[in-house]
Amino acid sequence: MDEKIVYEKHPVTAERKAELRQKGYKIIDAKFAPDDYKHPEPMKKGSSGGDKPSKGLKVDEIKAKLAEKGIPFDENAERPALAELLDKPQE
Repeated sequence: MDEKIVYEKHPVTAERKAELRQKGYKIIDAKFAPDDYKHPEPMKKGSSGGDKPSKGLKVDEIKAKLAEKGIPFDENAERPALAELLDKPQE
């Protein structure tokens, strides 16, 4: 049996973990997700975390949004660090 992999932001709630495992997924921390990864089981609205501005965006798209907003970033940074900058509330 092929095991499906899902990259999920940790910590994962027990409910979310059970939901994904029931569907046959092996859960790996989202920080290890490839740049072109698209989540097959997005969290439902109202779940913990909610939709973040970086959700579903690729590295180059996140960089473009950061530049648009005038938020400085390291060109060599990886997706998790860039997403954190984009998702952080701006003052």
